[in-house]
Amino acid sequence: MGGNSRKFKKAEKSKIKLKGAKLPKGTNVTKTNFKVRKIVIPEQLKQRNLSDPSALSHRSLTAKDCLAKLKQNNPSSKCDGLRGVREILGKLPTEITENNLSLAVKSIASVAVDLERDVRRDCYKTLGLLFAAAKEENILPFFDVLLSFLRCAMTHIQPRIQEDSLLLLDTYLMYLPRLVLLNRDKIFPQFLDMISKLRNESKPERTLTLSLNKQQTNTKWRTRVLMRLIGMLKILIDRKRGKKELVEDGEVEPMEVEDQSNPFATKSTQISSATLKIDNVFDVKTPGHFPLIKRNLYEPCALPFLFRKTIGETRLTMSDQLDEGRKLKTYVQMLMPLLFESWLEVRPTTSGFESSDLVLSHEAATTLSLLLDIAIQLWELITIYGQETNNSDLGRWFRAEYAENFCSHILAGFPYQQSPAATKAQKQRNVSDENTERNVDEKCYQQNFNICYFYCCLNENFRSDRSKNYAKVVTYVEACVNGWRFRSPELNALLLKVLRYMLLETDCSTVNQNTRGLLKTLLEVYIEARLPQDTRNRILILFCDIIVLNDRLWREYGQDIFTLWLKMLPNLLKKTFINLSVLKALLCLAKQKNSIFLQSLEENIDGIVANAGKIKIVNEQYRNEGAVLIVNLLFWIGSKDTLEKFVEGGKLAELDDGMREYFRSTMRSRLACL
Repeated sequence: MGGNSRKFKKAEKSKIKLKGAKLPKGTNVTKTNFKVRKIVIPEQLKQRNLSDPSALSHRSLTAKDCLAKLKQNNPSSKCDGLRGVREILGKLPTEITENNLSLAVKSIASVAVDLERDVRRDCYKTLGLLFAAAKEENILPFFDVLLSFLRCAMTHIQPRIQEDSLLLLDTYLMYLPRLVLLNRDKIFPQFLDMISKLRNESKPERTLTLSLNKQQTNTKWRTRVLMRLIGMLKILIDRKRGKKELVEDGEVEPMEVEDQSNPFATKSTQISSATLKIDNVFDVKTPGHFPLIKRNLYEPCALPFLFRKTIGETRLTMSDQLDEGRKLKTYVQMLMPLLFESWLEVRPTTSGFESSDLVLSHEAATTLSLLLDIAIQLWELITIYGQETNNSDLGRWFRAEYAENFCSHILAGFPYQQSPAATKAQKQRNVSDENTERNVDEKCYQQNFNICYFYCCLNENFRSDRSKNYAKVVTYVEACVNGWRFRSPELNALLLKVLRYMLLETDCSTVNQNTRGLLKTLLEVYIEARLPQDTRNRILILFCDIIVLNDRLWREYGQDIFTLWLKMLPNLLKKTFINLSVLKALLCLAKQKNSIFLQSLEENIDGIVANAGKIKIVNEQYRNEGAVLIVNLLFWIGSKDTLEKFVEGGKLAELDDGMREYFRSTMRSRLACL
């Protein structure tokens, strides 16, 4: 203590001595002659493009600044960064798609598995805008990164992230369908793992699993997953049929598909580039070329298909040895047992399915609709594969493997209807009456029509089938035709699809009494009932197809069935309007020289010619297209006196000068042939 006291006194004494002292002159002035050097940090203080405000977000952040926010831990900062990226994409997309595409894809995709729901949803929205701004080929180098995050989300331990992975898959399917198809083998296993697991590691068969999320039932979760599967299969079918330009690298792009409005166009989806181009415009100076075989038969058949072995229990067919066929068969083996198992969990518990019109809950009706859609899509893929390879072994295997299960599990309770309580609850959830009518189907028409269609697909000779199952199917379809009162265009199209397959499609040429009765009922409804014009046109085209495309089948039905209907057809040319597809169908009947139709056409030629200049052609692509078809239709009349009357007379006042001259020259050409 004493030492410290002495030190304190000595310090105070020194202060006293300095008191009153003054600094020398000049020492109290601040020096200003120091040097300054700039501090440059290139990464942080990089000069912004302030001259172009469209490259900035509403907070004056560049694209890199917004993407840098995604690496922060704060969910609000991540959402702000994603919002800024969307703003820049809306103002100046090239700032991201050309200058920062790699960084943007990796940064945005990294938050697809974020724990916060709002961040994930903003991520999917931003990815959709990015894919729309950047072309698909520009995303291709980075699709492996996107695919890895999708698979990570599908197999995530958090159930919420697994659920939202379906939204991420929706984004890919909407904007990158071609890339999804190219990598479908990588997505498919993780996709099925969400609702099932392998029964045996060495076999592709699977069994259903339970959902770990207690907030929704297993059926609802499987429904959400299966809906995405339908989307994937639909895109694959569209690619196979050539409806979209989804062609793999190095593959020849398909030629344009023929006009679908022509009911007698070839069913081939692709036309070989070596196919002879046919000019349908008549010219006397040049030779005419007409096809004698179907265009899909231009494809050469591989020699192994000519010498393939028959199906056996221990032998693999050539279709099994091909990679595409093997993959398709594996998909079928994985999916079909899952579909049947899903249905067995929700189907009605009525013992033995004794009662008709089984009542389904809303979940059961939804499950039945989804599994039928998937099964039909798989069958369409098998059919397309058989046409491409000229091999039907895979189709026969599918029928032998699953026809019995389909009849025992699904067809046994046919037809189905939905419980009133379920439809009432569903109506309360729907806001508009239009959506209610479209979504609520108390009679389960969509499901029942798909059952009829799929049953005919699984039974090759269904028209000659005398079993109770086919009789039940025909009876139901005939009852629906008799009471044709569907307001929904989807149900009308679906019923017409079923009728076309039952009455015309496939190579089954024998006809039993049930099928013949269905055709008579459809004819009576067409003549007597007041159907929508579009529906009447499609039924008319179906009848023309039966007569023109399959002469043997027409004779099996009985030619007298169509006599009254054929006599009525020329009256369509005397109305105020006619569809172009119907006009083409009538022309095909005339080219076939159908005697009943041509005789009725000759009897009504005066009214047809008088109305030729007034009639309106629906779906006409260019001027006078319909008028030319009408003149070509009259060309096939065989009465020389009738044709001379129009060549020499002046009954063509309703036609313009060009069409009047074309009409007379065509009739002169016909007279020269008689």
